[in-house]
Amino acid sequence: MKHRIRVGVVLALGLGLACGESREEQLQRQLGYSKEKVEKTEAADEVPADPVREELRPLLEKIYSHERLPGVVDENVFVENERYPYELQAGVLAVVKVPTGVTKEAKMKAIILGTAEADAWVFRKEARRDYAQLIHKVKYGFGDDTKEQILRGYADLRLLSVFNAPDIDATIGALSGEAQKVAKEMKQEYTANKDKYWDEWMGVKMYARRAVSGDEPYRSLLRGLAKDIGTVEVKPRTWEESVAAPFAAWAKAIADNEELMIKLTGYRELRERVDFLSDTHALWVIEGSDQVPDKAKDVKPDKASGYGVLREDLGSGYNELTFVFSKKLSGGALKRAFLHSLIFRQLLTDYQLLATAGGDWAEREADGSLVKDSSIVPDEMDPLYARCGADGALDSLIAGYSGDFPVLQGVPIKEKNPEKVISVAHKCVIEGGKPRIFVPAKDDEFALEGPAPASRLALFQMLARFEKIDVNVAGMGDDAKRVEEDDAIDEAEALLKQLEAKQKEENK
Repeated sequence: MKHRIRVGVVLALGLGLACGESREEQLQRQLGYSKEKVEKTEAADEVPADPVREELRPLLEKIYSHERLPGVVDENVFVENERYPYELQAGVLAVVKVPTGVTKEAKMKAIILGTAEADAWVFRKEARRDYAQLIHKVKYGFGDDTKEQILRGYADLRLLSVFNAPDIDATIGALSGEAQKVAKEMKQEYTANKDKYWDEWMGVKMYARRAVSGDEPYRSLLRGLAKDIGTVEVKPRTWEESVAAPFAAWAKAIADNEELMIKLTGYRELRERVDFLSDTHALWVIEGSDQVPDKAKDVKPDKASGYGVLREDLGSGYNELTFVFSKKLSGGALKRAFLHSLIFRQLLTDYQLLATAGGDWAEREADGSLVKDSSIVPDEMDPLYARCGADGALDSLIAGYSGDFPVLQGVPIKEKNPEKVISVAHKCVIEGGKPRIFVPAKDDEFALEGPAPASRLALFQMLARFEKIDVNVAGMGDDAKRVEEDDAIDEAEALLKQLEAKQKEENK
């Protein structure tokens, strides 16, 4: 969620700058870009053919998707990552810059890797967007580290594809001397360690992978790898498949009740709910069962909530969550833990809750005065707000809606006094956030607001979504008419959805 907000701000700023530009300025900028492009082209064309590159030509021509191979130059370049010992001047007229003074073998490996990375920048007419646009999206959506993973990852996947091709031995046979030796070594590396390179690609945040995998050059490359060596992305897991047997009946009841699902997931849009049911990105399992994945074997259930959770960042504010429930739980206690985990999942990325509470984590002087308002809860504290908030939210939901949603019946309430729900949740956050959370001294002027006032307000606003408020519609006058009109609109939309579904079924 946080990443999405930041991306939106960046794009908005970018659009604002563009809109403020005069036509004359736009023309000058375009002319300057064209001039710069010509200068770069001329500079690239002046790069003489490198003799080491020519020794590798048969292999490089198999790697590179354009008839003009990237130029190669020896320069005093700084290499941050020893695994990729080169610097790439990317673009249509690419140049691989190799550090001066390296051995011939090291230079050959650098040229092969650099050419593989440069292949991503070759123009492809079937691409919907320019590769630079995809990389720009990754950079501002996920950060420089993920951008580098995407750029370098293409080089490894490209070589994984080339060195596992059935005709690669013929290509290597066309080489001679040290070039052939290096090619054979790299073939051995990329054929013997298929899983290693694929796992590295799968280690890139899922939503960052999705940002590039649906378009060229990644689309064709990934499809080819799936066909040739059987690599596949993680298949979507439905809501029904995500829950262990003890939760199945409750999960079905939730899926069948749109209003309850909205309460528990926060997904008000139909599209969001459909996405959740078809690709859940979470797993609910019982401690010690064979359904617990290896990565979550060490997760220990929390006594207060009844479960432990493994959180993996997918990017763009999304998480892959594995909930491991205590094997000692059963009946209403297990159901409470299950429902609690759903609200925990929702609040973990509740930007409004976390942003409103941010003032309690701002930098302050010794006297409590603000130095810098961070306006956001630290990332590592997100689970604290999710856990404490879910306690109060679930109690409010059970108290108000047990008569409406049968699945809530028989679930124990921790705090039966609705007036104390907010105080209990607030105290939970304060205790879990000490000593960093803002708690003024008793004699401090800020003590009038009480400890962590921003968190209290945030929890108060959040809990309102889970409380049942009885409204006398008959006494609302004109407002009652609007309510009736809204109901009519909802009925019309529901009918429209049914008709669309019927048409799709008939067109199959």
